[in-house]
Order: sequence, then C-alpha cells, then structure tokens
Amino acid sequence: MRKLIPRIAVPLILLTLAPLTYTQEDERPPFTMPCQEVLKLGLEKFTDVYGEKTQDYSTAGQKDAYGYYVNCKRPANDALASDLTEEKRAQVGAVRQEFNKFGGALWDLRYSEEGGGTMWGVVSVSSFAAREDFLESFIKTLAAPGRRSMRARRSVTSSLARIQRWLSSGDRKPFTEASERDEVADKVKYYRESMQATKNALSKLREILRTLPDVAAARLATAMAAEAKSALTDTP
Repeated sequence: MRKLIPRIAVPLILLTLAPLTYTQEDERPPFTMPCQEVLKLGLEKFTDVYGEKTQDYSTAGQKDAYGYYVNCKRPANDALASDLTEEKRAQVGAVRQEFNKFGGALWDLRYSEEGGGTMWGVVSVSSFAAREDFLESFIKTLAAPGRRSMRARRSVTSSLARIQRWLSSGDRKPFTEASERDEVADKVKYYRESMQATKNALSKLREILRTLPDVAAARLATAMAAEAKSALTDTP
C-alpha cells in the first residue's frame, strides 16, 4: 500500500535553511563553492554545475543543490533589504513567509491530486528556491519610489481572479484510485487540509497586497499566479 508522505511545506523550509552534511559512508567530499560564485551563476546554472561536480542526480542530490543555493541567496536578500525602511523590511518578511506557505500548500495539493510521487518533493524544493530568487526583484521594486498605477492594480485583480478560478475548479480532487477504504479517508483528509492551507495563505497574501505599493503588488501577484498555474494546471 502506498502511504502519503508527510506534508512537504514544513520539511522544505528546514531543508533549505539547515547546513548541508554528508554521512561518513559517503565517499565523495562535500561540495563547496563560495556564495559569491553561486549567486553569480544563478539558480539554473548553479544546479547544473552542482550536478556535474557531484555526479549526484538523485532526488536527494537535487534537493541538496536547491538547498545550497537558498543558503546563499537568502542572506544576500536580507542584506539587500537592510537598506529599506523598517516598515518595508517587515513587508519583505511577511511576503517571504506567506508566499512560501502558499507555494508549499499548492504543491501539497498537486501531490495529492497526482497520487504521490517523489518528483513533487523535488519540484516543491525547486519552487522554494525560485521564490527566494523572486524576492531579489521584489525587494528592488519595493526600494524604488512608489507611484500610483491603476494598470498595476488591475493586474493584481486579474492575477488573483485566475488563482481563485483554478482553485475553485470542479475537477479538483485527490487521487484515490486502487486505494483501500481507510487510505481513501486519509487521502481526502490530507487533500482538504492542503486546500484549506492554500486558501489561508492566499487570504493573508491578499491582505499584504493591499498594503504594498501598486507596482510591487503587481509583481508579487504575478509571481503567485505563475506558481499557481504551474501547480494547478500544467501537466507533469
């Protein structure tokens, strides 16, 4: 019988913030690269280099690569945000926290709808790294002088409407084929919890969007919609 793995979102955060270690049985030396070089490469090129250097293309190896990148990118983003006002730094922190909750819950939903699969753990971790990458451009937008933009606000409204439409689709349901009766109940419960977590995070992000300058809000809403589209509508 296939059992559901624990929720992805919480272990994901721990994974990306924890130091990378290897067991004594591991014959290869730990991968090392200065963060300056990691960030110069960027997320996609760095993960390619990590795979080439370690020759570890396993699920665990891919997660390690994304975790290594975030361990460099997050402090760099914090340093970039240090020049912002206290209010704007708080907004960056709130966006990071709630966007990660939203994204993690989205991939929990996808995992449940697909009936499991280790690939969704990798996708979830890679999306976590992509969100930290996004924060750099968001911080820079927030640092720029704010200006009113009805076009940006319309973009926010449009992005949120698309997300809501995807979440409300009548086709959304957990994968329960060939499952025992007790498994079905567990999978349905897991799915409902994931959907509620997604809606809760989306609600908090809506509140944050209302407090952000127009252009910064549009940038965040666009990123939210892009990840929701990937998690809820794209084929594997």
